Amino acid sequence: MFRALKAARSMAEGNIKKQYERIWDYTDEQTTSNEGSTVKINCIHAPYSQPIFQRIYVCLDACKKGFKAGCRPLISLEGCFLKGYYGGYLLCVVGQDVNNEIFPIAYVVMDVEDKENWKWFLTLLHQDLGDYSQLGWNFMSDIPKINFSLNDLACIYA
Repeated sequence: MFRALKAARSMAEGNIKKQYERIWDYTDEQTTSNEGSTVKINCIHAPYSQPIFQRIYVCLDACKKGFKAGCRPLISLEGCFLKGYYGGYLLCVVGQDVNNEIFPIAYVVMDVEDKENWKWFLTLLHQDLGDYSQLGWNFMSDIPKINFSLNDLACIYA
């Protein structure tokens, strides 16, 4: 029964390992078809081994422009655990449009939710969106649960 379910899932969803191998194709396609988008991948390089996926950052150009042009000055930082073969975390930054709907700005898939990965994410976000103090954006988050305060955020954006 278990093997049949696994085979059926593999036929429907494809091989998970092969999907992760295509992450470089995804990056290339995003940057060529969406000019102005930012897609960055970090890998852990080990001698005598293939690189190991660590994290990917995606911020589409339309999302950047849409947030700057028509959203309220409130940015929410959220994260959740990914349940799957490889696990990991999904961290996202969303805004709120004028209809009180959630507006995605950027997201990261990473191996571990920690201070280093959040800093990497927020540094790239700062490069994409600009300085929050000049543009008057406010942040809302549950980040302190990982010993990361908004003072650290202010240091990144300073």
